[in-house]
Amino acid sequence: MSTGWHKKLRSIQRTAQADDFIEEDDYKLATYISNGEFSYEKYKEIQTIGNKAKIENQWVGEKHIKILAKHLCDRHPGPIKYGVCHGTRRGKEQEWFGKHIGGDADVFGTEISDTATDFPRTVQWDFHDIKPEWLGHFDFIYSNSWDHTYDPKLLFTTWASCLNKNGWLLIDHGWNYEPGRVDLLDAFGISEDSLISLLNRECSEFGKVEDVIDGGHHKRLPIRTIFFKARS
Repeated sequence: MSTGWHKKLRSIQRTAQADDFIEEDDYKLATYISNGEFSYEKYKEIQTIGNKAKIENQWVGEKHIKILAKHLCDRHPGPIKYGVCHGTRRGKEQEWFGKHIGGDADVFGTEISDTATDFPRTVQWDFHDIKPEWLGHFDFIYSNSWDHTYDPKLLFTTWASCLNKNGWLLIDHGWNYEPGRVDLLDAFGISEDSLISLLNRECSEFGKVEDVIDGGHHKRLPIRTIFFKARS
C-alpha cells in the first residue's frame, strides 16, 4: 500500500533546496514557500503523502505510553477524564493511554491525513487549529509528531491554551528531533534544552515545564518526554 507513496515522498524530498528552510543556531524549520508566500496547500499535501508513506510505521511502543500514563496519573489530582494525542497516524497512542490510565478516560487522536478515519478514535484535523470547546478542557495533551509543525509558536500556544487548570502537555524528544534531521516532512527540529526554553517563553501565560523523564527507547536510543504543567 505505501510503496507508491514512498516514491512520491522521495521525489518531493529530492526537490528540497537550502532556501526551503530557516536555520538558526538552535533550530531548523521548513518554510513551505510557493511563489514567494507560505503555501498551506503545499504543507498539507506533503504531510498527507508522508503519512501514507509511513502508515505502517509506529514510532513509539506501548511500553513508552505506559510509562507516561503512570507518571501522569501519579501527578494529576483526581481522575483523568479528557486527553488528546496529536498526529497519531494509526491511532495507537490514544488506545494505549486509554488502557493504562483506565477509568472512564476519554482519549482521542488527531491526524491531518484523510487516512485518519480508518483508525479508531481518530479525527481528521490539523493540530494547529482549535475548536472553541477545547479551550481549557484537557487533562493532558500528548504528541510525538510536533516536529511536523510549520509554526512552532502557534502550535504550542494553541495546545497550552487547551489545558485545564490541572492539565499537562507531554512532548516527546529524541535523536530524530534535532535540527540536523529536518526535511520537508519532519519540518521542525530543535534541541531538548532549546525546546524547553521555547515552551517556557512562548507558553508562559499558561504554565511552565516542570519535569523531563526518560520514557523508554526508539531503535535503542532514548526517548525523553517533557512535562509542561498548566498554571492552576
